[in-house]
Amino acid sequence: MLQGEKTMNNEQASIKKILTEPDYDYEGFVDYIYDGDTYKLWYGRIGSGSRPSALVLHGGPGGNHHNLVAFQALADERPVIFYDQLGCGKSDRPDNPSLWTAERYFDEVRAVRDGLGLKKYHLIGHSWGTTLAVGFAAKHPDGILSISLHSPVLSFPYYINHVAPKLKQGLSCLNGEAGRIIDDYELRGVGTKSNYDEACMEFTKRHITRTWPLPEAMKKLIGARNAVIHDTMVASGSELNVPGNLKTVNVTSQLSKLDSPVLMTCGNDDLCTPAYTKYQSGFANSPQCHIIQGSAHMTPVDRPLELLRLQRTFLREVENPSTSH
Repeated sequence: MLQGEKTMNNEQASIKKILTEPDYDYEGFVDYIYDGDTYKLWYGRIGSGSRPSALVLHGGPGGNHHNLVAFQALADERPVIFYDQLGCGKSDRPDNPSLWTAERYFDEVRAVRDGLGLKKYHLIGHSWGTTLAVGFAAKHPDGILSISLHSPVLSFPYYINHVAPKLKQGLSCLNGEAGRIIDDYELRGVGTKSNYDEACMEFTKRHITRTWPLPEAMKKLIGARNAVIHDTMVASGSELNVPGNLKTVNVTSQLSKLDSPVLMTCGNDDLCTPAYTKYQSGFANSPQCHIIQGSAHMTPVDRPLELLRLQRTFLREVENPSTSH
């Protein structure tokens, strides 16, 4: 076997391993009390290294931890904690639409922090999880050593007005009409579902994930997602329109007030585009910013080894400033 082939096979084996659901050291539920009701939030923890814990916040809204399991690779140095947000994955799924708001979710993370006794820890968020990370950290900054924002979406108004229109214009299927077809179907209720699905699939393959056929981690994400939450907060199937209650959410000013070191990454074909990520980084205090080549929005699936290399280096530099350059 040639050396290059051996390296590639080793990388493929590593990727397959870290995209498999972890064999958790501890798995269970923390209580979350809100408005007089008690809910169960699922968590899984892996790793017992001496470095501070990392708490991973998933996207959606209405998603779950499954597409982020690659972060388990950090468990050789520290505990890594995954949790499913209320209504998501293995956590309680109450039938109460009033719960599906950004502000309520910002409150929720505190229950996980306190329930697991996290005193000094790192926050890692992906997609909507970056909104959640900043919204939570602004209210409860104590103990947060750093904040990693992967494929960040911190201002939905900016995304709606400045990012999504360009993404729509870049779609080429259906004689270049895909963007208009998506808008007609989602915003005006006209058009055929077959054309809409074709337009959405082009967007998905360009800007959501480049990894096809979908790995098990993505299949599990899709299988366990809560469409009701997504329909309330985003209210579109394409991710290119946000008529739901997230449409006014903007946590960029909260990011400006945080002192924790910040890492931002995105894929070069991410729906949270490099330009959008750069714009958002302007609100952080001396952030590190990296674009991951060959990846769309799902960097933990498309390019997990590169993402983890950046993540691991950043956490080490935060904990050992003398090693940074």
